[in-house]
Amino acid sequence: MASSNTPKSHKSPKAKKGEISTTQIKAKEKIRDITKEENQKKKNKKPKLSNGNSKHPHEKGAEGSGEDGKANVFPMNRIRTMIKGEDPDMRVSQEAVLAINKAVEKFLEQFTQDAYACCVQDRKKCLSYKHVANVVSKKRRYDFLSDFVPEKVKAEDALRERDAAGNGVFQKI
Repeated sequence: MASSNTPKSHKSPKAKKGEISTTQIKAKEKIRDITKEENQKKKNKKPKLSNGNSKHPHEKGAEGSGEDGKANVFPMNRIRTMIKGEDPDMRVSQEAVLAINKAVEKFLEQFTQDAYACCVQDRKKCLSYKHVANVVSKKRRYDFLSDFVPEKVKAEDALRERDAAGNGVFQKI
């Protein structure tokens, strides 16, 4: 009989119409596994920040200090340049630059949290200059910023204050 020499179909002899063979199931599982692996690779892709560090804190190549080991917030070479701008003869170690970077990061976190608390008191949803200036003027720990972040004052009020202060100091004889 010629039927014995003809190639068999891809279905098993017990498979009926609408059933899937085991080879088809295995092929679908293999495709599913491959797509899962590709999706994992896409998720694990590490985008680089502008300073060359990775966003992922657990990456060994990322610079950082402390127990969390996350990437630096500010570029190290800019911090070093600012220090050198103050005193060109000063020698600064890498550890000192890391400590300064971490200290600035902690300071800015605390400063913005205090400004946000002021924002919440005003029942506002966004932080504005007024909130930052209010924190600088009200809290003693930020007094050193008063020259850089003054409170906004109307010109009329400023002139009135200047005249009142000027009259008391300079009197005609």
